[in-house]
Amino acid sequence: MAMMSGSLRNGLLALVLLALLGGCMPALEVPEVEKGALYEEAQRQRELAFSIYIKREERLWNVALPLLRAASMFCDKHRGYSYGLVIHDVDSYGDEYRQIARRYFSIYDDGIYVRYVHPDLPAGRMGLQAGDRILSVNGISTEGMSIKEVGSIIKNSSKRLSLTVRRDTHIEEFELLPDSVCNYDIRLVVHDAVNAFADGKNVTITTGMIRFAESDQELALVLGHEIAHNVLGHVLKTQGNILVGTLFDILIESTTGVSTEGLFAELGAEMYSQEFEAEADYMGLYIVARAGYEIKDAHYFWRRMAVEHPASIKTNFSATHPSTPQRFIALENTIKEIEEKKKRGAPLVPEKRR
Repeated sequence: MAMMSGSLRNGLLALVLLALLGGCMPALEVPEVEKGALYEEAQRQRELAFSIYIKREERLWNVALPLLRAASMFCDKHRGYSYGLVIHDVDSYGDEYRQIARRYFSIYDDGIYVRYVHPDLPAGRMGLQAGDRILSVNGISTEGMSIKEVGSIIKNSSKRLSLTVRRDTHIEEFELLPDSVCNYDIRLVVHDAVNAFADGKNVTITTGMIRFAESDQELALVLGHEIAHNVLGHVLKTQGNILVGTLFDILIESTTGVSTEGLFAELGAEMYSQEFEAEADYMGLYIVARAGYEIKDAHYFWRRMAVEHPASIKTNFSATHPSTPQRFIALENTIKEIEEKKKRGAPLVPEKRR
């Protein structure tokens, strides 16, 4: 009987719950969504997302490549060469976007094509165009070659690059000499955070930052800052500081038996972090100026950043970045320094500590 009464009690509770939930049901008759229409709209949205991403990526390259060239005199250990072009084929895109890419770029076969050409770098200066189908590289036919193999030949052609391409119905040949650049990859990631970062070998920027940077000058300021981090070896220096801090943690724990919970490693990570950021702002603006960008209003970027992120206005000793007022005034002073050098015809090179 106890089991039966328990079952009845549970059943009654379930009925009461269903009755209560029934009173919370939607009240309006919403039109049904047809599967065919749903599929078509999903495709349209994928096409729009693809198109916007491609345009943002090309904007990023337009700004970044001249900066990498302008910084080349500073990056001895990471100096490389660039022809200012990007190649692709249909397999460069995931299954979900492959057919969209075919239509967007008018790729009608499995060949390797020029996707992007920077107008001020060697490929653009010599007349290579996006959409050109690459037939041979340095006399080697691309037939049957993978995009990785062709890309490797181009990347390793440090003195001269010979390309034979088909443009519409015409065959054209190009002889390109490379520009010296800092050999850092520039990457765009889909994320709403307004952020950019460098890891010593790459510069990564979010789509949120691309949207936030209203002009190419602002985007150049962000990229110049991150390129400067790589040039100045800040990642390695920070890792070195963390290592020293970790050794202190180990030493204290082994001698006293008291765990520091990684305190000194954390302090090592923060050591000189604000100074590194200020240094990257300083050198970054020189890189931007050397690339030919107008810099007279560059510091106003930090006022806009303060408006969107008011917490950045406050100076905090433990913060890893300088406050936006500090960055604004420091950049304002750097602008004056650079403009004075321009007037004197002096080299646009950052001042070193004496």
